Amino acid sequence: MNLFDFYIPEWFFVALNLAILVFVLRRVLWKPVNKILDERAEIAEKAAQDAQEAARLLEEMDQLRSKFDADMETLTVELMKDARARAGQEYDRIIGDAEKKADQIIQAAKVKAGQEHDVMMEETKKQVVSVAIDITGLLLGASMDTDKNKALLENYLSGKA
Repeated sequence: MNLFDFYIPEWFFVALNLAILVFVLRRVLWKPVNKILDERAEIAEKAAQDAQEAARLLEEMDQLRSKFDADMETLTVELMKDARARAGQEYDRIIGDAEKKADQIIQAAKVKAGQEHDVMMEETKKQVVSVAIDITGLLLGASMDTDKNKALLENYLSGKA
């Protein structure tokens, strides 16, 4: 038998063995390996999509953070302006209250000073009357009716005579 002789039954068994081997390999090896490769491709594709989604979310968060920072800065400026305005109003109110109290104290002091002045003037008049009576008594050398003379001098000094 020569190597190049064509023997059909032998080639039939070789072809049948080859078909069985391909069927078994395909059944046992090819489909599970392809299934594993497909699953890994899906996982890799999902990971790539998740990475893209994460990058998009990160960019969106950066934009939101930038907007938040700008809003907070604006709000801070507004709050500072408002606080300064309220502080100015409170300052004006406190100064106004202090000025009112100072005016009240000054007015009360003026009234009290006026009252004390009046009291001092009355006492001075009484002392002047008493001294005038004593001097008149000394000048005249006679005893005088002190009650009557006091009444006359007091009327004169008070402007009623």
